[in-house]
Amino acid sequence: MNTANGERRAIVDIDRVAKSFGDVQALRGVSAQIGEGEFFSLLGPSGCGKTTLLRLIAGFDEPDSGQIRIDGQPTAGVPANLRPTNMVFQSYAIFPHLNVAQNVAYGLRRLKLGREETRRRVDEALAMVDLAGYGERGSSALSGGQRQRVALARALVLRPKVLLLDEPLSALDKKLREQMQVELRRLQRAVGITFVLVTHDQDEALIMSDRIAVMFDGEIAQLASPETLYRRPVSRRVASFIGVMNFFDATVKGVSGGKVEIDIAGLGQVEIPQAQAPGGAAAGRRGRLASASARKC
Repeated sequence: MNTANGERRAIVDIDRVAKSFGDVQALRGVSAQIGEGEFFSLLGPSGCGKTTLLRLIAGFDEPDSGQIRIDGQPTAGVPANLRPTNMVFQSYAIFPHLNVAQNVAYGLRRLKLGREETRRRVDEALAMVDLAGYGERGSSALSGGQRQRVALARALVLRPKVLLLDEPLSALDKKLREQMQVELRRLQRAVGITFVLVTHDQDEALIMSDRIAVMFDGEIAQLASPETLYRRPVSRRVASFIGVMNFFDATVKGVSGGKVEIDIAGLGQVEIPQAQAPGGAAAGRRGRLASASARKC
């Protein structure tokens, strides 16, 4: 749902959250808001704190300080099973002794629904992930992509307000992974639930996300749309992580008529729109210009 000014209403509000494990400070006062119905990604290298933050939203851990609110409600002391969230794990955690329908229905048991209502909701969830008619199939007879879809159906059948995804595509081969990226984005748009994805794969985040939080060393270095991150990274570290970048020493020669004239060491002078130049661009200012290399298709 959008607010009166067109912005998404915040469904997850992360306010100055910190978390340590012994001497390791995993999160350092992280703040962010995730919109209702948004596909939001936490992107960064191993050890940056993204999975820790996902686990705090899920309720598997508690922050040392700060607060997380989901749909306006504080989550402090609320166990994972009572939060309006559900998680799809990297390993999928499919029960091998249960068939597809039984796996999907597993989380419904605590709701004590009738047999017909349970069957209806399981069938609905399987249809969402294009597995209609697979209910009686054994778990051992599923491909990797089908197992991933079962894990999604099991999470969606509980109708969470926020679906948390912990690198759910990492176990798939390249071709299937690319197919599932498209399918996951299609599914998110169809169901309208907020998705929060943890990934270290830049292409994956750029392809699927409405917004991305790039994390390093327990902090958010930049939170923006994929286009903004790619075209206007706030630091060299973000630029290097998001794309294959070349960096050049440069000097601003002048600003006129909405254009900035830049002298690039070894390449000569170029003009760029002032809107694309860093804030405060003025004659004589020195810095580095980042240029994206062509990506392989």
